[in-house]
Amino acid sequence: MLELCRVVRAYPGTTLEIVPPPGRFSDAHVELMTSMSLAADRPLNWNLINVATAIADDIGQRLGASDAAAAAGACVIGLVLPGTSAMRLNFTSGFLIDALPVFGQLFELPVAERVRVLASPEARALLRRAEHTPEGAALYYLVDWGGLTIGETVAPSNAGLAGRTIAEVAAARGVDPFDALCDVVVADELGTVLLTPVRGDDAPSWTLRQRVVRDARTIPGGSDSGAHLDMLDTFTMATRLLGEVVRDRGLFTLAEAVQLMTAAPAGLYGIRGRGHLTAGAHADLFVFDPDRIGSGPVHTRRDLPAGASRLYADATGVHSVVVNGTEVVHGSELTGALPGTVLRSGRDTTTVTAAEALRGDWRRSAHPAAR
Repeated sequence: MLELCRVVRAYPGTTLEIVPPPGRFSDAHVELMTSMSLAADRPLNWNLINVATAIADDIGQRLGASDAAAAAGACVIGLVLPGTSAMRLNFTSGFLIDALPVFGQLFELPVAERVRVLASPEARALLRRAEHTPEGAALYYLVDWGGLTIGETVAPSNAGLAGRTIAEVAAARGVDPFDALCDVVVADELGTVLLTPVRGDDAPSWTLRQRVVRDARTIPGGSDSGAHLDMLDTFTMATRLLGEVVRDRGLFTLAEAVQLMTAAPAGLYGIRGRGHLTAGAHADLFVFDPDRIGSGPVHTRRDLPAGASRLYADATGVHSVVVNGTEVVHGSELTGALPGTVLRSGRDTTTVTAAEALRGDWRRSAHPAAR
């Protein structure tokens, strides 16, 4: 990895990102991130910080990696989700569930074999041990099986279960929550959609989130541009930040939120001519009603090749979206115009060195209301 980072140093307009394991950083991880930044002479962005008071100590410890890196002349920046998020899980793709011991082996099996295993009391007893592992402790919101909510079902025998927690289903059936979960999933032949509890939706967590977003060691973000297209609803991040977080909760000024989503990432990643409305810059505009901006309900669309599904939500309060001077969205409708281009490092980006990123100019705005 360090050799790759040394190659990155030779190419202009490049940057680094890493996805470390959950939980507290080991000394080895801090040393690795620091060494990567120094080898490339670039800021290194790690993700993701999903804020909740239950893991406040872990967040503080992980942010400390930025201080250790800075002391060595390196720049390490954490990506923080500025709102709450629920994950939608299933036993077909197995994303996240497969991070638990033994479950990873389960998802190597064909679907039909998986169904048979999940129906087996002996296999369930083995899978249940994941609750008591370090991985289970890090994914505490997952292995609390009863806390999962059923989002969508398939089998007639599961009709009416959507919106109920596994704990409620278990109580009604007089069985253990993990057995109730497996029974529902087996009946659906793995087609069940499960929602994790929304973490950090309490007042102390929102206060902590405000502080972490404003921390000089972080940058707000979290949308993975569809990488987990049937799992995460973080693609609503921008509209929810402007609506729920700014307008409804008043945690940031509108100017502050806009700057953190535009000029800040453009500055950190060195993207030319973007993030500012100035003469000569690319005409990228998002025109919205601050009183109405927000996200509609997240739901599943099965419109991908081979009938695959993805999550979707309609934005509210949007008047227009302009890319490179051409309107691509008018109201809630796509115009069909495709003026966007792929951004190439060195052509569309400038080099931001570790030292330049450490100065923090990318976090500051010329707008006094955003300071």
